[in-house]
Amino acid sequence: MSARVASPAVGGRSPSEKVRALQHALYRAAKADPGRRFHALMDKVFRRDVLWRAWAAVRANSGAPGIDRTTLGEVEEYGVDRLPGELAGELREGRYRPLPARRVFIPKPGVKDERRPLSVPTVRDRVVQAAMKIVLEPAFEADMLPCSFGFRPRRAAHDALQVLVEEHARGRRWVVETDIADCFSAIGHEELMRAVEERVCDQLVLKLLRVILHAGVMEDGQVRRPVSGTPQGGVISPLLCNVYLHRLDRSWDEHDGVLVRYCDDLVVMCWSRSQAERALCSVPGVIESPRVA
Repeated sequence: MSARVASPAVGGRSPSEKVRALQHALYRAAKADPGRRFHALMDKVFRRDVLWRAWAAVRANSGAPGIDRTTLGEVEEYGVDRLPGELAGELREGRYRPLPARRVFIPKPGVKDERRPLSVPTVRDRVVQAAMKIVLEPAFEADMLPCSFGFRPRRAAHDALQVLVEEHARGRRWVVETDIADCFSAIGHEELMRAVEERVCDQLVLKLLRVILHAGVMEDGQVRRPVSGTPQGGVISPLLCNVYLHRLDRSWDEHDGVLVRYCDDLVVMCWSRSQAERALCSVPGVIESPRVA
């Protein structure tokens, strides 16, 4: 049985409470000023309480080891109180470098004899990605629209389903259902970075994000570093996918129907067949447009 190490409260508040306060402050600042670009975030990424909370999230999510074969249990034996300090030092001094993710293939749900690729970062790299997500998510969450449901705080599949039920009851009986093929691997790094830069101008954070995107994957003993994609399986990848696809949400014309997006899965509820056909034609144009704004 592995022992769970609880982080002590500091200044009357636990680390988790301090991290939540930080996230609320970032969210409020972003919500109050839609044009604000955050320039001082890196010092928050390597805060000990943020890294400790990131470790707790990674541990709770379980998961297999990366290419270094280090398991969650081995990290606990090493000392979870040591890990945040080591990562904080590497991040503060610019020494942190992620390892390539380990490429595995898992069965594709609902499709017989077909597998989809999954990238498994090392435990240390998952903790850093989780810390990045903790700090970046509130700024982007302030911009996200009601049509987006996947991988967002306090929004889930049943919330999206409720919208579909309500729109059906209103009379929108024509449905367009599609997904964005290979979305995680097809996202261009430069287009993604431009989307991130709408809210973030901290060059250290942007550099770290580029390093994470270019870490690559190891498959059959070979490391590949593609020029596009945010690896499916990375802790920060769903957030980056939502940031990238937010341009679809903003550009969507409700004359083409009511959009419900769950990450890269799309459903559009329409009044008529002609409206549904128009919606089906609209999706590729919005996604392929180089315009992020």
